Amino acid sequence: MALKKGKLTLKEFSETLGLSKSTVSRALGGYSDVSAKTRAKIETAARDLGYAPDPLARGLKRGRVESVGIVIVRGTPALYDPFLSEFLDGVSRSLNARNRDLLVSTAGSTQEAVDVYRRLIEARKVDGFILSRTETHDPRIEFLREAGVPFVAHGRTDAPDDYAWFDIDNEAAFFEAVKLAAQQGHRNIAHIAAPPHMNFARLRLKGFLRGITAAGIASAAAPVHTAPSLDIESGEEIARRLLQLPDPPTTIVCAVDLLAVGAYTAVKSFGLSVGRDVTIIGYDGLPFGGYIEPQLTTFDQSGGDHGAQVADMLLDVIEGADPATRQVMKQAKLLKRASDGPPALTSRDLARLVAGNAAS
Repeated sequence: MALKKGKLTLKEFSETLGLSKSTVSRALGGYSDVSAKTRAKIETAARDLGYAPDPLARGLKRGRVESVGIVIVRGTPALYDPFLSEFLDGVSRSLNARNRDLLVSTAGSTQEAVDVYRRLIEARKVDGFILSRTETHDPRIEFLREAGVPFVAHGRTDAPDDYAWFDIDNEAAFFEAVKLAAQQGHRNIAHIAAPPHMNFARLRLKGFLRGITAAGIASAAAPVHTAPSLDIESGEEIARRLLQLPDPPTTIVCAVDLLAVGAYTAVKSFGLSVGRDVTIIGYDGLPFGGYIEPQLTTFDQSGGDHGAQVADMLLDVIEGADPATRQVMKQAKLLKRASDGPPALTSRDLARLVAGNAAS
């Protein structure tokens, strides 16, 4: 790339040098993990091209306040989501053990969250940020990378190269869910998906579709309906629509456990039995899944443990660790309980039973 002078962004400046944004940011921020030779190259180019780091980042580095921030985007997930509670509890436990505090704020959108980040950085209220529920193209990550502010994402975007993140192999879990149902004999398998702008939703759908293809199931027998929000009401509404299709699914794979609970209500409203007439599989492994009837088959991702590990990773980055070396992928664990099993009815038999019960 040809050298150019003038107002440069961090991305443009790093591309000019053929280096990653994190390397450039850390060199100019005074971190010791960048070699003297590379640091000198970057500093010389910065003087020649008139590049200056974002003043927000420079202000943040002037001193530690021993607090980290998390800005929750309202509705993604809902503030009462039990997974979020588990995750925040894990974050808090880790921070407390290392004498740090957690500052929690909210925003109406990811773009609004950027404004909250800017305000917190200018006020020097935090040393770094934890991001949750990442989007495929996430303006929060772009802003924090550009500003050179320490952060760790719980989840990834479609370009997870040079920042710190902790994620679960969502694609593998949903491939396994379909494989389980297909091996039990199900040939009509539906998916209640999360809103598609969320990156985990994209990966879970990808795993579901890959599983459908591997099982040799026709796409017409594998309907996908997207929930407007991740709550019980959405799960019930969509499951009712699925069960009233001419060829209803005998298995419903849900993006999260809350949607699965709603699907339970829909199945039972037609006089059907979960686990016998309709298999339901969730994801999150939340504790309540072991107490509903029948117990929910789901995938456990241990939100509290993840929160603690994400907090530890962020503190490492704040202390000078290279963010690109703090990238962790875990596997979700299948909790096979009582809401799955071989189909007792064909799809057509199920349709007749649903129609008869709905009319009565």
